[in-house]
Amino acid sequence: MKKIITASLVVLATAGGFLLNNQAVEAHSRGYYHFRPYGYYPYFGRPINSCYPATQWLVDEDPAYHPQAYADGYRQGKQSATRGNNYKPRTAGGEFSRGFDDGYNGKKFAGQKQVVPNEYKPYTTSECGWY
Repeated sequence: MKKIITASLVVLATAGGFLLNNQAVEAHSRGYYHFRPYGYYPYFGRPINSCYPATQWLVDEDPAYHPQAYADGYRQGKQSATRGNNYKPRTAGGEFSRGFDDGYNGKKFAGQKQVVPNEYKPYTTSECGWY
């Protein structure tokens, strides 16, 4: 009697698992051969690798005179002073260096005097894909 009860519980659990946990199956089209060996494309031939030019934009930011240079230098100078680091002159120069000096020496925030806007330079690259 125990064997019959155990067997029926196993059968019910297995059948319930098959009935409740089924997943939809989707077949690929006839041209889907990613898992075939290289060179085996009997229906549509080999896929084509195609490249085309694409324009990208490069942002050229002057480290000494970009629009936030003074504020960045002031913040870094203030942090350097509070950490107790020794003073080192900044190599970037310009507004960044002036802001660093003001921040390190505890002067009032004066704001940026000279701004050189960022330059956006286009450059062409190629993007490729399989078709």
